[in-house]
Amino acid sequence: MKLPTRVSFLFFIGIFAAGSTALGYYYYFVYSPPLKAAAHFMDAMEAKDEQALRSDVIVSSDIDDGNLREPEDRDLRALLSEHFQRGRILDQRKREGKTRDYYYLVYREPDGRVFALVATEIDGRFRVVIPEVPMSRRHRYLWDYTWTN
Repeated sequence: MKLPTRVSFLFFIGIFAAGSTALGYYYYFVYSPPLKAAAHFMDAMEAKDEQALRSDVIVSSDIDDGNLREPEDRDLRALLSEHFQRGRILDQRKREGKTRDYYYLVYREPDGRVFALVATEIDGRFRVVIPEVPMSRRHRYLWDYTWTN
């Protein structure tokens, strides 16, 4: 027995609505929080706001072992002493560490060079991870990254 065309069309519309809703929830709850942390970090760097940076940044002595600590005044002064020009986040890659997950935000500087901003969840909120020993000769807050797509 043949089903009416109207029912199959409504079913098709329902599948698209459910898929769109699922993608929206995925973006809002999974993909977006590390991007928001990076945006807060870049806003604080542009404004040279030390208090905002203190809450947006965590310092890592060894990212593989998960050794993280709160930033000290000298870390924040070193960050703020650098010239900052906002770049773009191109992509996000998740890496599972021994103790937590790290989100590598593929970051392109205005001159076109590609690095990574690293974010991780600490106490229910995402913060940008700054290496204790600079990984990039260019800026303290960037991690060297080889982007292959």
